Amino acid sequence: MSSQPITDSWFRTRPVLWLLLTVTVPGGVYAGSRIVIGGQSPESAVPIGIVFGLVFAVTTAVLKHVLAR
Repeated sequence: MSSQPITDSWFRTRPVLWLLLTVTVPGGVYAGSRIVIGGQSPESAVPIGIVFGLVFAVTTAVLKHVLAR
């Protein structure tokens, strides 16, 4: 028994939470990897992580919309 339909429904009713998670998680992982592996300072890695997270979220939203048709 899969909980994916329940999770998908839950995120559809809370788009702000969905957007926050899809920006924060990939952006935070990207920024963290740049800091830990690349040796960058947090001041330079966090803005890049935010941009990466925003691009990831927008791309995901567009693909979900297009593929849902």
